Amino acid sequence: MQQPPTLEPVFVSDTGPYLVSASIEIKYLLKQLLDNGEIICLYPAGRREPFAISTLLSITDNELLFDASNDIVTNAALIKEGRMLLVGVVNKVKVQFELPDAVLVAYEGRTAIRSSGPVQTLRMQRRDFYRLDIPMSQKVACVIPFDGGHTELSVTDISLGGLSLLGVSPDLPMLVGDTLHNCRIQLLDIGVVEVDMQVCIVIDVTLRNGIKTQRVGCRFFDLSGKMQTLIQRFINKIERQRISRE
Repeated sequence: MQQPPTLEPVFVSDTGPYLVSASIEIKYLLKQLLDNGEIICLYPAGRREPFAISTLLSITDNELLFDASNDIVTNAALIKEGRMLLVGVVNKVKVQFELPDAVLVAYEGRTAIRSSGPVQTLRMQRRDFYRLDIPMSQKVACVIPFDGGHTELSVTDISLGGLSLLGVSPDLPMLVGDTLHNCRIQLLDIGVVEVDMQVCIVIDVTLRNGIKTQRVGCRFFDLSGKMQTLIQRFINKIERQRISRE
């Protein structure tokens, strides 16, 4: 079983694969921490010690408010440089925020820490490994040519590395190691991805209606930059739609 992410900060030389820059996504991550009452850790920027176990108390357009530590030495260290790190977990993924203008304030009869909004936000899950579960309301089909014809299967999830298919046709049995050439994936109004794929896993499943079928996991071969862009645009679009509903 995969272990949950720790609340230790991560320091990387190249933040590009993890950087979150869209303001709507940053607000979503912070709101999840607030609404779910998630336990977070606060650190002095660039350091792993000392730290304070905390929660996010409130969010405004310009400020964040956190529970302070019971230890005055730890509080002093957190605000000493005016910057601190927030480390938390949202949807089982570690997130890390660099927060400026950290100061101690009085809040409802106790000490709290106030900061400005993030200057940098990292989601410690590389986007090229991020796998999007496709909502049932969004039908995405993959057309696979064979023997002069083709079969069309439902795509249940997708990433820049591959996808999963459901409802394998008895006319086209798939085995681990098979290569599927010239496949076409229709990503709603985003465009069509054309790619070769290799079957990596085949699992027998029974649907809620009792029908037995197979789920097939495939990896992409040499996905071009243009095709990668289409998939990333599709992932971003579905994620924005999901965030707007929450």
